[in-house]
Amino acid sequence: MKVLVIKIAAIGDFLMATPALRALKLHGSVHSVTLLAGNSIAAVVQGNPHLDKIYYLDDAMIFKGSFLAKLAEVLKISWRLRREKFDLGFNFHRDWRFNIILFLAGCKKRIGFVSGRKSWLLSEGVAITGIKHHIFHYCDLLKGLGIFCLDFKMEFPLTEVVLNAAAAKFLQPEKLIDYVVLAPGGAANVKEEMDSRRWGAENYAALAGLLIGAGRRVVLLGSGGDQKIASLIKAAQPEVIDFCSQTNLAEAAALLKKSRLVVCNDSGLMHLAAAVGAPIIAIFGPTHPEEKKPLSAGNIAVWKGEELACSPCYHDGRFPECEHRNCLKKISSQEIFELTKKF
Repeated sequence: MKVLVIKIAAIGDFLMATPALRALKLHGSVHSVTLLAGNSIAAVVQGNPHLDKIYYLDDAMIFKGSFLAKLAEVLKISWRLRREKFDLGFNFHRDWRFNIILFLAGCKKRIGFVSGRKSWLLSEGVAITGIKHHIFHYCDLLKGLGIFCLDFKMEFPLTEVVLNAAAAKFLQPEKLIDYVVLAPGGAANVKEEMDSRRWGAENYAALAGLLIGAGRRVVLLGSGGDQKIASLIKAAQPEVIDFCSQTNLAEAAALLKKSRLVVCNDSGLMHLAAAVGAPIIAIFGPTHPEEKKPLSAGNIAVWKGEELACSPCYHDGRFPECEHRNCLKKISSQEIFELTKKF
């Protein structure tokens, strides 16, 4: 079979889909796997060893453009994909509108998620029910074909060349051997920014102070969009080393892999840290950790939502407006600091 998979945006979501992509590619009935991705996640997609071909579209246009601009982008990419003559197409998004691309691309069979709705434009719909990790949801899409995920480890390949280059560029100048990474930002993608998932700069600053007081070296990691948060932490704790916006994704992955511990929000960097095998303390708020937490043994997910009637409030890709954020306020810097002593 010649297979098309649609996974447009969000670094963390793509990484959670990698076990399903691996199982798909390794199955004897599958000859090739092609991915349709957005430009925004090219850095995490391009090195995946289980993809034979990648097509990109302008996902900023898809999520934020006018109706006519969206239509033009969909028709353009669908025409290109149609020439591939796919036997099977998967929509790895919960958004039914991406089924349109599978249909226009001429996929003979089309499989995707349904949630209490008719499986419009799909040959087979897979129901989303209850609290379940997204990795398992992606693997569920394959079961109807007799394809099963036997390994749920996420993948982000890192070569020794990249690891050594990142160490020479960032670690050696700072004489960093043993350090803790704080990833205080994230929870943003081309579609939306979800600051309700962030623990808060003041909390990370207090934690950094406790770690530094205990003799730990502290490194900040994040994208350019996280620079404001990082600058607040740096102002409060001048001894932290701020690498926010200074690394590409592979360099960030290398620094995560070499760290003693990563403390982070529910974010793309959390999933990247898990994919490269870094030890993690992940802080969850509106999202139930059973849906997204790192699955590797030894990692810790901290969540106080079970104590609140309003939590989890994340549902089907949407976060309601929240003024109090009690699910995150209940988590103290001292509590997280005590957990860091286990690593």
